[in-house]
Amino acid sequence: MKFTVLTDAHGATLDDLRATHKSLVTSGSKQVNWILLGAVPDAVKNLQRRWSFGRVKIEIQAPTLGPGEFAVFLTAGDKLQRESLLLVSDALTKAPDTEIIYGDSAHATGIKAVPLSFSRRPGWSPERLRAHCYVGETLVVRGEVIARAGKLEELALCNAHDRALRLTENATQIVRVPEVLTITKSTDSRPSASLEAVVDHCKRQNIDADCEFESTTPSVRVKRRLSSEPSVAVIVPTRGTSAEVFGKQRVLVVEAVRSLFEKSTYQNFHVVVVADTPTPSSVLDSLKQIGGDRLQILNYDRPFNFAEKNNLGAMSCESDLILLLNDDTEIITAEALEIMVAMFNDPNVGVVGPMLLFEDSTIQSAGHIFSPDPTDLYRAQSPETAGPQNLLRVQREVSSLIAACALVRRDVFERVGGLCMEFPGNWNDIDFCLKVQLAGYRAIFTPHAHLFHFESKTRIAKRVESEVAKLGARWGSVLDDDPYFNPNLQRYTNLWKTDSTSKQSLDEALSFLLTVA
Repeated sequence: MKFTVLTDAHGATLDDLRATHKSLVTSGSKQVNWILLGAVPDAVKNLQRRWSFGRVKIEIQAPTLGPGEFAVFLTAGDKLQRESLLLVSDALTKAPDTEIIYGDSAHATGIKAVPLSFSRRPGWSPERLRAHCYVGETLVVRGEVIARAGKLEELALCNAHDRALRLTENATQIVRVPEVLTITKSTDSRPSASLEAVVDHCKRQNIDADCEFESTTPSVRVKRRLSSEPSVAVIVPTRGTSAEVFGKQRVLVVEAVRSLFEKSTYQNFHVVVVADTPTPSSVLDSLKQIGGDRLQILNYDRPFNFAEKNNLGAMSCESDLILLLNDDTEIITAEALEIMVAMFNDPNVGVVGPMLLFEDSTIQSAGHIFSPDPTDLYRAQSPETAGPQNLLRVQREVSSLIAACALVRRDVFERVGGLCMEFPGNWNDIDFCLKVQLAGYRAIFTPHAHLFHFESKTRIAKRVESEVAKLGARWGSVLDDDPYFNPNLQRYTNLWKTDSTSKQSLDEALSFLLTVA
């Protein structure tokens, strides 16, 4: 397959261009047209004299791509991995309708013992791309997509984040190849981010939002504005358990509901408490006093079934959105509900979940990953953890969210049949989120909304093997190949960690390390 590689040569050193040229020779394509935009004539002549065995043809003018032809956007000084274009060709053979391909990258560390670190990327995540250019700077793009997005030369010369947004807006078949396609000259593996690019993207996509640049990440936070105030039914299953939290005894459900009424900036909600028969009357009286006519109590006199309790609560009332909320939670971020509600301005969003923290403020859940065992991402790690490529600092698509706090579009909840009652204790949230995505909706995790989850204060979670087997039988293929995981990561762990035993791979999984070559 023939590829056209485009490189912005403005200000590029001859050494950078030589390194890129050498990689093109061994990239796996018999013929590469290399377009050096803005290259000085002496540099072009020097490169043309270098051996390429006829595989690299150097030009300075951007061509017009024919139907079915592909361009590769490649930064000066970066190198295509040996035979990486063979991997791209294989991907195109398997999925001929593919319009855009991106992959993993390697970065120089300056450390002789471990010369490279790796950016292992998840599958296509449009929400995350708004935050930063997580797909990297090397993109393989079908000519028809480029024609829809703008002029080839303009796209080659613009900011990488801007280019990725413009191109993906005009494509539907976007494929991640989970292999190293590029070895970059940069030691900084953090994705780049452009506030201007995201502001322009939001205008083009009619996203009503305030965009803020967060330089420490770096990333762009897209804060969607509330175009309306949809009603929210908050479903809280309970049996009125008391426990010690922050050194004091408390009735968990009372404080969970109190935090909603007293702390939340978003108040268009009512609460449905699904109370087991043994719930003390004093607890119910306290809840009525807090919630008044915005609180409803349902008596539940059946054997424990978390899924059924939530379904009954949801079906007992009317609302635009449903918030599944455990009774052992408490709001930290006053705007948490408001932030999550605003996400539903996007009609393709089906369920949204926040960052949940344990009592000691370590992470309880930053969304689920399947590795392949379902687990809470970065469980028990510091909330200051950024994760590789600032994974924990940005909104992103996930395969699943914990039902301890999950906001759902009601029509989606009803369409997929609510929580499956065949999972009375565990895994019902995973099953539910996968059903939501099977129905064509997205599950979004936001790190900008925080709640406490005093897990197992009300019930000790037990692993029931029959439920595990049922989940595996129903969703085994997804659990084995989570689109928002990466097959080159270490399995059976809750960290985004490259499959390596080195200390560096662990350090990178826990926090970003910027090394200097």
